[in-house]
Amino acid sequence: MLEHMLVTLNTTIPFVLLALLGMFLKRKGLISDNFITQGNKVVFYIAIPSTIFRSIHTANLQEVFDPWFIGFNSMWLILFFIGTWIFAVKLMKDKNSVSSFVNSAYRSSLSVVAPPLFALMFSPIHNVGADPNIYAKSILSVSILLIFSYATAAVLFAVHDPESRKGSSLTVGIIKSIAKNPVVIGVVVGLVFNFLGWTLTSDSVRAMYDASGNVVFDAYGAVVYRTINSPTFASNTINALAGLVMPLAMICVGGNLAFHGFDTKFKYVIISSVVKLFIMPIASVVVAMLFGFGGSDLTIIMILNALPMAVGAYVMQAELGGNTYIGASVLMITMTFSAFTLTLFLFLFRVLGFWV
Repeated sequence: MLEHMLVTLNTTIPFVLLALLGMFLKRKGLISDNFITQGNKVVFYIAIPSTIFRSIHTANLQEVFDPWFIGFNSMWLILFFIGTWIFAVKLMKDKNSVSSFVNSAYRSSLSVVAPPLFALMFSPIHNVGADPNIYAKSILSVSILLIFSYATAAVLFAVHDPESRKGSSLTVGIIKSIAKNPVVIGVVVGLVFNFLGWTLTSDSVRAMYDASGNVVFDAYGAVVYRTINSPTFASNTINALAGLVMPLAMICVGGNLAFHGFDTKFKYVIISSVVKLFIMPIASVVVAMLFGFGGSDLTIIMILNALPMAVGAYVMQAELGGNTYIGASVLMITMTFSAFTLTLFLFLFRVLGFWV
């Protein structure tokens, strides 16, 4: 359990430190509101699509595909999103904060926190004798849920942002907003590359299985799939752009952080954080058990829902007209405390026998 906590801390603490750096730079006048605005644009329109593309185009959508498991996770994400949205619309007095509250409450850090945690827990590189199919299934789930996560968020902001449907009906406005969303474009291009078998890597062509029928892993514990390779410079460019997400986004988060006191918006921050760290994972486990999931499947489901808020969720709020105070605050809180809440849930899973 301590090892899992350390991995989560090592993954999330840099986010917190970079945000604190952003606060310091803003206070000293080294970055301005214009820098933050333009920085969010760079992350949203270039860096995040590059990250999503990189994650999806290398995922194996044929091997280790469990339709029942993938279908449950996808439908749960959609239904929880809808339920949280209805709750917010019915009970929140500040309707302008609905999209930011919902977006912060259900969006998990699938592309940053999940992969190293799953590698530690399920990859044979870190666990001798571990079933490689479990790790492959968890990474495949992350890739597919990324698509649904961004698609539902695009609908959310299209509905609550009048500018996105200016001069159009609600339905047409939503379709236009989704179609031109750079993240959605990154998903689509990634899927095209995936189905064509292309990957941006300089390695030689390799298959998922070696001559003995064993799954092949790289130095980072990732499953190696059959690929058609592109030039090294293309891979390096995509990796460099994707690497902008964490440092630039979190510095912008820190620049936007400001304590507003215990007002209505702070109440929304606390409620959204509680939903993300406790209600979403607990509810997902209860529902999953009712559908017969257990063991490693149930553990994967819990982790997918107990992750901290995604950096991309904050960036979407900043770029599409959401409340940046709510997004930045929830991101900081969930990143800081998720190491402890995730460790607690994993400990309980051990004690209760849900995961061995």
